[in-house]
Amino acid sequence: MAEEVVVTVRDEWLDHIDTVVRRLRRIGMRVDRVLELVGMITGLLESEHFDAARAVPGVAAVERGETLRIPPGENQ
Repeated sequence: MAEEVVVTVRDEWLDHIDTVVRRLRRIGMRVDRVLELVGMITGLLESEHFDAARAVPGVAAVERGETLRIPPGENQ
């Protein structure tokens, strides 16, 4: 089952984040967002591919994403 993930890119790879994204896609990650300024990539990845994602050059960390739910305000 695919899980939401956040991939952190090493500082020295920030200028080559597009290369990291391509390599993550090759191992099966569905990339949703690329946050170039902060060096983060979000998307969906099968849990059995987490180790392969961690082995991609330029990847500092692969973490399960967390969905934040904000309750509606009092006026709603």
